Amino acid sequence: MNRLLKRFIRAGAFISKEINEVRRQPRLVLSLILGPFAILFLFGIGYQGESSNLSALIVIPRAGAYSQNVEDYRKLVGQQLTIRDVTTDEAAAVNRLKQREVDLVVVVPADASKQISSGAQVRVPVYFNEVDPLRRDWITYLSFLYINEINKQTVAAIAGQGQQNAGDVRSAIARMRNTLAVLDARLSAGDISQANSQVKSMQSSSANVQLAVGLLSQFLATDTTLVKPPAPQDPNQVNIANGSQAATRLSTDLQGLDDEVGGSTPDPQKARERIARVRTDLDTLDKVTQQFQTINPLVLASPFYPVAENKAPVKASFTSFYSPGVLVLLLQHIAITLAALSMVRERLLGTVELFRVSPVSPGEIMVGKYVGFLLLLGVISGVLLLMMSNEFTVGGVHLSLGVPILGDWILLVLTLALVTFASVGLGMFISALSKSESQAVQLSMLVLLTSVFFSGFFLRIEAIWPPVRAVSYALPVTYGIQSLQVIMLRGGVPSPAFWVGDVPFPAILLALFALGLFFSLLSYILFRREFRRE
Repeated sequence: MNRLLKRFIRAGAFISKEINEVRRQPRLVLSLILGPFAILFLFGIGYQGESSNLSALIVIPRAGAYSQNVEDYRKLVGQQLTIRDVTTDEAAAVNRLKQREVDLVVVVPADASKQISSGAQVRVPVYFNEVDPLRRDWITYLSFLYINEINKQTVAAIAGQGQQNAGDVRSAIARMRNTLAVLDARLSAGDISQANSQVKSMQSSSANVQLAVGLLSQFLATDTTLVKPPAPQDPNQVNIANGSQAATRLSTDLQGLDDEVGGSTPDPQKARERIARVRTDLDTLDKVTQQFQTINPLVLASPFYPVAENKAPVKASFTSFYSPGVLVLLLQHIAITLAALSMVRERLLGTVELFRVSPVSPGEIMVGKYVGFLLLLGVISGVLLLMMSNEFTVGGVHLSLGVPILGDWILLVLTLALVTFASVGLGMFISALSKSESQAVQLSMLVLLTSVFFSGFFLRIEAIWPPVRAVSYALPVTYGIQSLQVIMLRGGVPSPAFWVGDVPFPAILLALFALGLFFSLLSYILFRREFRRE
């Protein structure tokens, strides 16, 4: 019993020791409490959500009198899509897409009317350029939403060009044919009075037929922002092109028949010629209605359907897309942790006192530590890059994650070196502020947590409120992720870039170097002040 009690007493001594140890470090307590809260607070006020608004170029056919007014196309999608420009040059539009000046390129098909009248939905190519798998799927989904909006606007425009409730056209045409047969019989029997009555009856039916056929012909050969009527010589559209003309001729021929039959001395032969013309007009109108009835209702409700095509050089998986970010995040965290603990450990071991009386200067100490960390982290980054690269094979078997590296290896290595340089500088700055190892570790973890939220690792920087975005650009990992994703997954040079001779050099790397230089100078000033303290 006494032995058990002694064990509890000895263990209890460490309880008070650890509590007092933490109590004597107010900076550590504040960082433990306020640090995560401050990060979440900034994230809460800074994150504005992913915007569903995309920018687009509209490519229209060169022929067909398509409007080049941007406002006409904005009316089709409202505020959901920002139309930057309307052009007839598809190659130039795709090139601007590859330069990431816009999010989408929408190509208006030249034969939309022909496809609809033949009973097929219109294929609308939608090109985009995205390696982020989440954003890639999001853009594909938005493409369907945009096309659905265009479908609604197109159907509304088509309905506005005609009249509603036109009635059963074919039934009306059939009745008119029956009336023509009765009229012909009355003329043969010499019953002019009844024949004239039949003509009057047909004229009243003709108005409804003209109205309905006008609607059908306008739907099948409509003229809207995206759908232009085909050329009259198109053999597939002969009946459609003649539909409105036949409806107009029908009214004229019926009036001529009325004048002929209602005259003082009607000529049966001329009346029969008029009847033959009316029959021809009715046959033409009947063909238009038949063609309308054979169209799939799905085409009438949704004449367009999108075909989204990703113009990115590689279809990146989730592993491939997030691997550059993981690589940079690991390098930054290792560099910051090693550098943050380096000088704290020197203080705890008492070697700082030796440094003060030795010929070595603060600058020499920092340079030595920098070079050592850069060499160590260079080996680590090389091993991680080898494990990620799709070129790492042994005996034909891939032993890596299969992440593509499409860009320039020199830029890739330079980016990793500058990320390491800036991260070591940030770690040195933390080391100058920390009075104990626990403080250094806690601050390093806070930087890691901040990097996860604000670096663009899993949330786009564009979704962060601009004033809070300054936190993002104070982190080396932000520049590293943006640069590596372009170099590895797009095979390009991060923009903006300036030219050194014939070689483009990304400005983002200069910003990364300036950030590392800033942290290095700040750390040097703090270390120098500490060495002069006596």
